Amino acid sequence: MQIPAKLLPSKFCLSLPVLGLLSYSLTAQAGLLVGHLTDKNGQAMSNAVLFATPLDTPSPAKKPGETSVVAQENYAFSPFLTVIRSGTQVRFPNKDNHEHHLKSFSPAKTFELRVNSKKEEPAPILFDKAGEVALVCHFHDWMRGFIYVVDTPYFSKTDASGSVALNNLPAGKYEVKAWAPNMFGEPLAQTVQVANDGPTNVKFQFSFVPKAPPAPRNLSKSATFGYD
Repeated sequence: MQIPAKLLPSKFCLSLPVLGLLSYSLTAQAGLLVGHLTDKNGQAMSNAVLFATPLDTPSPAKKPGETSVVAQENYAFSPFLTVIRSGTQVRFPNKDNHEHHLKSFSPAKTFELRVNSKKEEPAPILFDKAGEVALVCHFHDWMRGFIYVVDTPYFSKTDASGSVALNNLPAGKYEVKAWAPNMFGEPLAQTVQVANDGPTNVKFQFSFVPKAPPAPRNLSKSATFGYD
């Protein structure tokens, strides 16, 4: 049986499935990198950083105006660990009833900032250099926190099981690094080929056991040294 020519799809209509397949093909090129991080005893390492830098192609351009938040809440940094890309500004809102005096002596970002909950929030701080930034409070010496700055858009933190997933990575070769608070030396590193047809797994084992993050505290006015 011959189909009449007028019932055949036009060239334009024939292109629609092709466009659909092309769209699917482009989407399928996005890879998944799954990390499993453990301490020296083989236990899951939470609050650690995994980040991947492409070696075959340049990293995507930075998005202007990126902002992150590290709050002081219940006399602790919230979150304990924040991961950002270089060029990101960080706000430091104070949700406690007393003043905090934040400091960092880290080469990646040295700053000092007094944050009064009864006054307007201070201007955000720009973090434009990669590396570790350790946070302390001059008034409350148990307060500890970390900001880790990376030069790639592909990064995340591990969960309680020590696992982390980096989604939508273009297929190709990457330098993958792992870092955790209080570690010495450079981040752990290995080169990985990320596939475009399923998860690519990577494992790192640190040579130490991490310290637990400081627990939040509910302090009375008399216990905060009278700083109002």
